[in-house]
Amino acid sequence: MHPHSVLLWSCALVAAACGGSGSTAPATSPKLAITVPTRIESGTSVQATANVTSASGATSAATDVTWKSSDPSVASISAAGLITGAVQGASIISATSGGMSAQINVLVIPGAPSVVTVYAGNGQGGAAGSRLGDPLCTNVKDAAGNLIVGAVVTYSVVTGGGSLADPTMVATGADYIARSGLWTLGPTAGTQTVRAAVPGATPATFTATAR
Repeated sequence: MHPHSVLLWSCALVAAACGGSGSTAPATSPKLAITVPTRIESGTSVQATANVTSASGATSAATDVTWKSSDPSVASISAAGLITGAVQGASIISATSGGMSAQINVLVIPGAPSVVTVYAGNGQGGAAGSRLGDPLCTNVKDAAGNLIVGAVVTYSVVTGGGSLADPTMVATGADYIARSGLWTLGPTAGTQTVRAAVPGATPATFTATAR
């Protein structure tokens, strides 16, 4: 091998060993991330935060953050990042800061029971002492009007002296309806009533006419 060729080959090895011919890894750009619970009860508020992770991996709070909700009717967000759940549904919460952006999906779920409403079975009538043909059906809603699954409704006779077949305690199902057992009217003619109640919620009243 020619002496000059040996010299060039040796220099190439030295350059490679010293990283002279290697590629340089691209620097990692700073990233913005949002921290917030992804499930929010209707009628409640949670604080969202935005953090920046630097190229070195250090994390710090983002400054001058602009917040936005894709559907404020579902979940609104204040300029300070306070999210308030409203109606049941999904919304995308986004943040921008220093040319960076981030977003996260949040789901608003029903809040605590607020009111029991009559769905079907009200206003029936029959002979005193007879059993009515339709169950007493109710919905349960939170303060925003969201229908709730799994709320346990207790049915009880208030006036008339009648009785209810089981179930007298039943949860609202996937169709949002709770159905009682059939109502047997009391022995006295006139208006008779049954109450449907959930703890903490305004109850519903069913009436029936005994002849």
